[in-house]
Amino acid sequence: KYGKGKLIRLKGMNGFKTLEERQAQTQQIIDTELLKLKDEGYNAITGYYATGMETATVRASTPFLKALTDVEKCITACKTTKSDLKYVLKFVEKAAAQLGLVDIPVTQISRKHVKMLLNQIEINQGGESAHRYNKNRSYLMILFKELVEMEAIETNPVREISKKQRLQPVRELLSLDERKKIDENLRQNNYRFWLFTHIFYHSGARITEVMHIRRRDVDLVNQTFKVTVKKGKLFKQVVKPIKDASLLYWQEAVKDAQPDDYIFSAGLQAGQMPINTDQITKRWKLHVKKKLGIQADFYSLKHLHLDEISAALSIEDAAAMASHTSSVITLKHYAVGEKQRQNERLRTLANTFA
Repeated sequence: KYGKGKLIRLKGMNGFKTLEERQAQTQQIIDTELLKLKDEGYNAITGYYATGMETATVRASTPFLKALTDVEKCITACKTTKSDLKYVLKFVEKAAAQLGLVDIPVTQISRKHVKMLLNQIEINQGGESAHRYNKNRSYLMILFKELVEMEAIETNPVREISKKQRLQPVRELLSLDERKKIDENLRQNNYRFWLFTHIFYHSGARITEVMHIRRRDVDLVNQTFKVTVKKGKLFKQVVKPIKDASLLYWQEAVKDAQPDDYIFSAGLQAGQMPINTDQITKRWKLHVKKKLGIQADFYSLKHLHLDEISAALSIEDAAAMASHTSSVITLKHYAVGEKQRQNERLRTLANTFA
């Protein structure tokens, strides 16, 4: 008996003639039920599987593609990461079908299969791209990591697959003349975007972080503001300084905002609803790239600002402004002139042997 007096029905038992055959079949049914109950979290009363997590339904026997699709729903991450996971899964679905991997139990997927999958996705996406390959790998890493935590698989096969090496392009930064031209044009023709540009430049934050700042997050008296840093599954709140050089821009941006208002909502005015971050890149493309013929992208402002902090103060201060956990990321990706300055300091060092 199971649960509320429910009986296991031994279907087809009449097909077995001897006592030994019936005992063997009965034992097989019992073993199957025990496996479901003990190892796979089956609830005989409700008829559902559960492993202590509300949405954890993925098991070792779950077909590969279904396992990835189901596990994506269990992952808690920022909106952009969730969107990217769904986007990558579309390419995974097509590649898995081409390679005949769709219905393989997820526990049987090895790094060989994942490597084949990544290569097929790259072919389907239109040729080689180390950046795109590494991005696909990183999102598969997230999905398989969740499968490991669910005990659907023992190890993460993506971990053993190397990233592709790629040439890091030198980011184009704005010259002083270009900065003056942008400043004058935006102030005259798109005032709220001009405010956003100055606040973003001085903030050291990411675009999405600035766009989700509410009026209550800004402390003009102590010259600080709070942002929520969302990277993958990591969520943390950070208090950042409002520089003296940017205080007037902050005062202007928040003057008509209510406590719960986002400072930059529709039309980059204060409002109740956040807007997509692509609104910034679209405005930059229209007002700067097309109208002024300047090719540097909007995010180059962050690189420019952190490089200037590194030059004026230190690489550690630049890392702190960007809320980086170490100066390694700042040095590698943002403070583009720091290596040259370091070489110059070493070149002019006046130490002697004797």
